[in-house]
Formats: sequence, structure tokens, C-alpha cells
Amino acid sequence: MRKFLTVSFLFLLLFFIYKNFFNLDKILEKLEKKVHKIVVHNLDNLDEDLILRKIKLKEGHSFWNFNSTELSDDLKKVRGINNFSFKMENNGILNIFIKEDKPFMIWRYSNKFKYLNDEGEILDFNKKGFKNLIILEGKLEKEELKKFNKILIDDIHLKESILKVYFSENIGWKIFFKDKSCLYLPLEKIDKLMSVYKKIKDSKIYNNFKYFDMRILERVYLNKENKCLAS
Repeated sequence: MRKFLTVSFLFLLLFFIYKNFFNLDKILEKLEKKVHKIVVHNLDNLDEDLILRKIKLKEGHSFWNFNSTELSDDLKKVRGINNFSFKMENNGILNIFIKEDKPFMIWRYSNKFKYLNDEGEILDFNKKGFKNLIILEGKLEKEELKKFNKILIDDIHLKESILKVYFSENIGWKIFFKDKSCLYLPLEKIDKLMSVYKKIKDSKIYNNFKYFDMRILERVYLNKENKCLAS
């Protein structure tokens, strides 16, 4: 009986080897399957080469080494991606779908510039044709800028009236408006002070002045000439 079982086992083993011998190429093909192509979709301002450099997975890598968590972590590090999704096809083509962030300001410094979102984060955008964006000059202080931008997000008309702003830890906010007027604000309580300024702007006296200084709390200094120092 034992001899019969041994012979049966050897017969089944030989049959299995024989059956799969002619499928060996297919088995090896599956084991050697590669990432054939990586395609990034919906890009307007981000550069595809930048994204491909940021992600660890490359064309020609093993298909079986694809790690969705690792790819997600890599894409989250690209400044300017608001959201994304991806799909690895069975043919080895990885499709990445991008939703880009929106520029909110231009930070200008040392004859250079960077695009910023409303959180004050620098975006890896290569496009230079954005229009009607507020120019930020001076120091980029992210937390202070977030508070300032929150006011602009809540009041689109105010945002559209501003040409550029200058930030300094010593001065505070210096705001240049498109109507050639300017406004000084301190770092503290800018939301309340901006509300006071908007009341002045809606009043009859506004058109008589070009300079508004509100850095001393509960006081407003006015002047018919624009006295804001050039940044």
C-alpha cells in the first residue's frame, strides 16, 4: 500500500511538471512583469517631470513592487497637489489623476517670485500667466498670512481691491489698494480693524483720503496723500 502511494505521488508530481513545463514562459512573464508607463493627468501648472521625480516608483520597476501607500505619501509631498487618485492597470500602466491647488498670491522677493495658496504654502507651479493675483512682498510668515488670507476669503470685494501687500514683523501689514490708497494694520486684531476700515470705506469721507494708519488701537490716522513708504 505504501509503495502504491509513493508511486502515485511521483506520477502526480511528474504530471504537474509536464503540464506546467509548456506554461513556464507565461509564469516567468508574470514574475518579470514591469511598470510599463506612468501617465499623469489633468496638469495645468505643475510639471509632469517634477511629479515623476518625486515619486519612488519608476517606469521599468517591477509591477509587484507597486505600493499604493508609498505612492500616496510621495504625491502628498508635491506642493501644489490639492487632491489625487490613481489606478494601476493590469497592463502595467499607472494612471495618476491630479487636482491642482489654486494660487492665491504671488510672493515676490529678490527679483524672484513664488505662487502661494490661501494657506501660505509655496506651490511648485511653473506657469507665469496668472492674472489679478495679490503680490506679497517682505517676509513670508505663514501663520500670519493665513489669518490675513482668511479675511480676504470672507470678503471677495476687499480681495479684488488690493494690488499688493507688504509684511514686516516690525511694521505689520501695509496694504496697497488699486485706487492708489494704502492702509497700515498691526499684527493683532486685524479682523476687527479691517471691519472698521470697511466702515470707513463705505462712508462719505473715504474719497477724501489716501492714507489710513490703524496700527495704534482705537485710533485712525488719515491723510489726503498716500504716505505709505515704498516697500
